[in-house]
Amino acid sequence: MSNAIGPKLCQRYNSNEVDMLMAKTTNARTTRVRRTIAATAAAATVAGAAALSLPATASAQALPPPEPPVLTATLVDNDLTLELDDPNRGLAQALTVCTAALLNAEKAIPLLPDIAAGTIPPLDQIDPALFQWGPSLEVTSALVRKRTYQVDDIPPGVYVALGVCVNPNITQPALDFKPVLVGSKIELGSSVLNIGSAVIDTPGAFSAILTLLGIDTGSLGSAGSGDGGSTGSTGSAGS
Repeated sequence: MSNAIGPKLCQRYNSNEVDMLMAKTTNARTTRVRRTIAATAAAATVAGAAALSLPATASAQALPPPEPPVLTATLVDNDLTLELDDPNRGLAQALTVCTAALLNAEKAIPLLPDIAAGTIPPLDQIDPALFQWGPSLEVTSALVRKRTYQVDDIPPGVYVALGVCVNPNITQPALDFKPVLVGSKIELGSSVLNIGSAVIDTPGAFSAILTLLGIDTGSLGSAGSGDGGSTGSTGSAGS
């Protein structure tokens, strides 16, 4: 206690009372300090436990690759709804994120064989001009594993909706795709002709287009499986 305050206390209290008051003040300060130390220690413990529970970057090669998302595409007129379900769970996939995008098939012909085979380069390595929309910045995370995206006023043409999951420790993205056919039969026929005239210099592009459009390459007439709501919602537009 400072000398300036001491005389004032002595004027109001006797020496025993001053000693008791000073002791109470010291005890209160000590209690506050102890509480601060305890809170700091608790915070450090929680932070340490969280750090220990996360997969170490040094052992990234032991982490499993991300699972591909489940993508549903629903087209109404020229408006597209994409529903993305991210199946990645657990600590090993804590850093995995998924997003959606819409490729213009006429522009992205060199990518079509890879997509049909279920592979794709990292999104940041793809020319942005090939995307009709996206990739969306609204990604899934460890806290949010489902996303819905709305893409309106899409020009007539042939598109490929993509669902992509990536992990910073795994270089190969996991992929799901759905064909999206926008427009009348005549408009779609024109788009398919444009695609067909450009596949000559791209090995495997023709069969990839058939696969992406859900056409059985064996019979060239039956619809392929695994295209879900997208084929149903776009089938009336032409094939």
